[in-house]
Amino acid sequence: MLPNFLIVGAPKAGTTSLYHYLSEHPEVFMSEPKEVNFFSAEEIEKQGLYYKDFKASSLEEYKKLFKKVKDEKAIGEGSVSYLFYPQTPIKIKREIPDVKIIILLRNPVERAYSHYLMDFRMGLVTLSFEDIIYKNANHKNLHLYYQQYIELGFYYDQVKRYLNIFGREKVKVYLQEDLRKIPDTVICDLYDFLGINKTFRPDTNQVHNSFSMPKNKLIHKLYAFNSLRLLLKDIFPSFVKEKIKTVFFERKNKPKLKEESKKYLQELYHKDIEKLETLIEKNLSSWYKG
Repeated sequence: MLPNFLIVGAPKAGTTSLYHYLSEHPEVFMSEPKEVNFFSAEEIEKQGLYYKDFKASSLEEYKKLFKKVKDEKAIGEGSVSYLFYPQTPIKIKREIPDVKIIILLRNPVERAYSHYLMDFRMGLVTLSFEDIIYKNANHKNLHLYYQQYIELGFYYDQVKRYLNIFGREKVKVYLQEDLRKIPDTVICDLYDFLGINKTFRPDTNQVHNSFSMPKNKLIHKLYAFNSLRLLLKDIFPSFVKEKIKTVFFERKNKPKLKEESKKYLQELYHKDIEKLETLIEKNLSSWYKG
């Protein structure tokens, strides 16, 4: 059994919320866990990317993630690493030629800073955001940090690849701000795209993957160990992991991005956003005007 739809990204653009909303629908089966990274594993390993979180190393293992499918019409998984790497959509097309693609995009400036804060919380990065975006640091992972926070936000080529390979009828592009402000409209359109009952409504009031920080420095240091995080992911189901987070993490006001850095990134992304506007036929002027 293979999925018939994929949520391919972008990171920190609402894919976790969408994953949970879809999981609630009785006609939808979502893989557990969410992030599988099967079609991008080769690129991630070749780069030495610091996440190193793979849930299937072969096609047979990948198929096993969907062995519990019963009579659900829509079968999916969501791996945000699928959007960035050029070879990934080609691999997907080869194995699942008729798969439907869901892309969620977010203001790239906001996305970049949110991604950085997530990695900082996890202990994966200790450099300042400014040192990374201006490339002022001498660090072995600086190029990877820059890729994850800045390059992932150049959406035009990434989206265009999927449109070229799968065709517009097989690809849906949504904006994170629409999912947040008019969730029912987005969900209804998505249900129609997947061919499932449009009258069902998930609980869109619940906040998923909201900003939080470790309650103390010891927890922050412990959580920085990749092996420990992966062990927790493998041992505990999702609802237990959420309970663990409430014990060791606390919600705080998100630090604000410096105005100078914000303006710098808006200018950096400006031309790419304008091209993306034409490509997906959506007004994105607020992304570069602020």
